[in-house]
Amino acid sequence: MSYQYSSLTAAIADKYCPLRQYFDRRFPHIKPVQADYRASAGTLLVDGATANPGTLGAAFDFLLRFTFDADYRPQIAAASPAISGRPEYIGEVLEVARLAGAAAHRPLSESTLSTVIRASWALALCTELYRNPYAFPTSPLADPIRSGRFTADTLLALAPEDALTQVRSLYMLALTELGELLSPPMSAVALGPTFAASRFCGADADIIVDGVLLELKTRLGTAKKSGRADSLSLADIYQVIGYAVFDTTDTFRIHTIALYSARYGMLHCWPLQQLLDTVAGEPVDLAAERAHVFKLLSSQQGMSA
Repeated sequence: MSYQYSSLTAAIADKYCPLRQYFDRRFPHIKPVQADYRASAGTLLVDGATANPGTLGAAFDFLLRFTFDADYRPQIAAASPAISGRPEYIGEVLEVARLAGAAAHRPLSESTLSTVIRASWALALCTELYRNPYAFPTSPLADPIRSGRFTADTLLALAPEDALTQVRSLYMLALTELGELLSPPMSAVALGPTFAASRFCGADADIIVDGVLLELKTRLGTAKKSGRADSLSLADIYQVIGYAVFDTTDTFRIHTIALYSARYGMLHCWPLQQLLDTVAGEPVDLAAERAHVFKLLSSQQGMSA
């Protein structure tokens, strides 16, 4: 059976995908990593409410990216045909991104913090419209786009109060828990990086800081009688391993995998080599794995399911 790669996420989710099957064979010992994660997961600190969890996660991601770089401009936020076909709309998205860039200049006043959160929420909505064009009729952006009222001020007003409250709580917690990563000097920061092998199978990470690959999760965790509990899924582990092996040119010199569970305020870190050796059950030659994955992906190019 042939397979047309679309994205790393889709490949991992498909048990018949050659890449997923390779991960299953090569990295089967995930339980020790999952057990260690559960043991140090902590307790839920920021509960959910009515705000869309997907939009909230994307907004938090954008907010942290702007905290790293005031000049970050997420092109994907203006990539939806409903926006990209209107130069004046692109300009408004860029203005919103400029306002979000104030996050890099800490400490922030309450009014500035509110603005950068609102701006990040607006950019998340714009990005969702690109990723899922079919969501347009029910998107909060539909009316501004149709009516021509697609302005920075209108976009900033779209964030509901619950979203502002949750993102603010997540952000203030992150400033404490990620303080070391967020503190200068930083010699190399990559925001939303793609990898050499991403041209065969779409894959973009959240943030890489001086060789530390940082993935952000805003999930609530599993509901239990004693309260919610965070856990690490097989997809989580395969995702970060995928990023590491997709960097076939070693462009980002990844040496540490870090997953930040935002609602629990917990930063989980693994030396990359240690993580690979653990889940493989034996020493891993990273260069050899990267070469194998590159060959696997390139051999599937052009095939259809």
